[in-house]
Amino acid sequence: MSPRVDHHVALRVSDMDAAIRFWTEALDARVATAPVLRGGGYFDAMFGPGARVKVAHLVLDGGSVELFEFVEPRRAVPPSDQTGDGLMHVGVRVDDAPATLRRIQAAGGRAIMPVSHMQDRPENPRFCYCVTPDGHVIELLECDHPQIVRQIIEAIPEAAPERYTPA
Repeated sequence: MSPRVDHHVALRVSDMDAAIRFWTEALDARVATAPVLRGGGYFDAMFGPGARVKVAHLVLDGGSVELFEFVEPRRAVPPSDQTGDGLMHVGVRVDDAPATLRRIQAAGGRAIMPVSHMQDRPENPRFCYCVTPDGHVIELLECDHPQIVRQIIEAIPEAAPERYTPA
């Protein structure tokens, strides 16, 4: 099997129960593993000796979200800085971007931009960016990845991979 980026995304959260409530109410995620306190072993290697975290897995129709709440050391989730964040956003395919955005807002998230059509063309799928209560940016998309790639190349022909020559 070739490598795939559809396994899971790990996100730090400030309150595990609130985060689970958000993901289940806003995006229909299902709890795959209940939050449990973990430490030792690879947690020490990843986060430092003595680190203790609550961890839960939530599944969506494609991929999953792994939530981490740091108990020891207790750390706040840093605010997002889209020009400086290593992980800028998570793209989530949805059937109806406006309806999903309303659910996100009802669950405590907020819109960063209004829902619009890609390339401002009404025949194109809609998308928008929004943010979870913990500040994680989500891009809602009414299309799959191959469709967005086709649209980018149609709008910007120099983006075609065959035109790319590494420096």
